[in-house]
Amino acid sequence: MPIDQVTSWKAQIRTMEDEWAAIAERQTRALLADWDQAMSEMRRQHDGLVSDGLWVSGPSDFLDIIGLARDENTHSRMLEWLLRPTARHGLGCGLVGRLVEHCTGEPASAPVAVGKVAFSAWRNGREADLVVWGRNFTLIIENKVDAPEQPDQCDDLYENFKNEIEPLFLFLTPDGNRPSTATTPEAQRAFRTLSWPEVRAMLEAALKESRPATAAADAVDVVGNYLRTLKEQFG
Repeated sequence: MPIDQVTSWKAQIRTMEDEWAAIAERQTRALLADWDQAMSEMRRQHDGLVSDGLWVSGPSDFLDIIGLARDENTHSRMLEWLLRPTARHGLGCGLVGRLVEHCTGEPASAPVAVGKVAFSAWRNGREADLVVWGRNFTLIIENKVDAPEQPDQCDDLYENFKNEIEPLFLFLTPDGNRPSTATTPEAQRAFRTLSWPEVRAMLEAALKESRPATAAADAVDVVGNYLRTLKEQFG
C-alpha cells in the first residue's frame, strides 16, 4: 500500500477523532447545563415547600420533641392525669375501668368510682409508681419503660399494699413481661402484666367513648398527641 495513502488515512482518522471529541464535549456541556438547570429548579421547589411548611421531618409528638418520650416518670405522670376522672381530658373513669377489668378479667358490675390517684406513693422505703384508690378497689401500677427492676421490688410492693381494699397489681412494660422480682407465690398470683401497646388500645377506646361536650378541646388534643407518642415508641 502506498505510503501516501496510509498517511492520508491516518490524517482523516485523526480529523474524525477530533471532530467526535468536539461533538462529545458539546454534548457533555449541554447535558451538564441541563442538569444544573434541573437541580436549580428542584432546589427552588424544595425551598418553597420548606418555606410553606409543606416539607416536614422529625418527631410530631410533644414528648419526643422535648426528649422525654422514653422517660419513665413522664409516662407515669401522664397516666396519673389520664386516670384522674375529673381531669380535663374528658375520659372520666374510662381508662381506669378498663385497667380494673384487665386485672379482674370481669366487666365492672357498676360504674367505677375513684377517690384518689397518686403518682409516686412511698411506703416502707419503696415507691409505687401509681396508686388509684377506688370505692371498692385499689389499683397499684409498677411502670417500666427502659429501667430494670430493683431488687425485691414487686415482692415489696405486694407486701406494702396487700391489705388495701381489693388490691389489684399491674406490671406495665413495653412488651408485657412478667416481673422477675415477684418471687413469692402470693406476689406472683397478684401481679397482672400489661403492655404499653395494650394501654394505647385502651386509651383509644376510652377516647372514642368519651363525651366531647365534657372535655376541653385542647385537652383532647393532648390525649391524641400522647397516643402518637405511644404508637411511635411502643407500637
